[in-house]
Amino acid sequence: MAERQLPPYKAEKVQDGFWMIDQQGVRCFLFEGEEDALLVDAGFGGDLRSVCEELTDKPIRLIVTHADGDHLGAKDQFDVCMMHPAEFSYYASRHQEQINAVPVWEGDVLDLGTYQFEVVLLSGHTPGSIGLLEREKRFLIGGDTVQSGPVYMFGNGRNLPAYLAAIRKLQAMGADFDKIYSSHGEMVLDKDILVDIEILADEICQGEWPEPQEAPAHMPETVKTYAKGRAAFYLEK
Repeated sequence: MAERQLPPYKAEKVQDGFWMIDQQGVRCFLFEGEEDALLVDAGFGGDLRSVCEELTDKPIRLIVTHADGDHLGAKDQFDVCMMHPAEFSYYASRHQEQINAVPVWEGDVLDLGTYQFEVVLLSGHTPGSIGLLEREKRFLIGGDTVQSGPVYMFGNGRNLPAYLAAIRKLQAMGADFDKIYSSHGEMVLDKDILVDIEILADEICQGEWPEPQEAPAHMPETVKTYAKGRAAFYLEK
């Protein structure tokens, strides 16, 4: 069997010390600090480390927003991999092994000097999904929790009521950030997208489902797309 060809990585500078690294369907983010660098997520796999080393000569720590395969494919290329412990069991259920990861907790601050990221637990898409809040620069790295395209909310580990609580948590924190950097869909989102997401999630949790639309062909036949405004989910009813 031929080896699967992974999409190439393409880096783009967002601002000083901040790069987006795209892999045709998923994004990673790299931040250069005073003494080291922080990579957020690790794509599908492939030689991500070399791409990062072309951007910074600082030691690189990896933090993963959650344990889906498109966010940790290249994790073994980095000496330090951080993850919220609520995600450890989810990782083991999907990869049939325990992860060797440094735990990070809600409220922990990853201090790069130039950037300071506060860990925010955002359960729902997966049990231990996290966001990273940069209060001074007023942005959030949202992982898969906030995106302009449909959010995967079917299968083991997904929980819509928990997800709704996470969205409401972000709304309550809205005074601390203006924009959200997303792993999928549009890269930069205004925080007002949270209103649309909250409305749709709440209505479905209350049993008020919108008309189903077809999901991509590779998904199970029982999965449909449910959308309203700028929000959408892949769900099984």
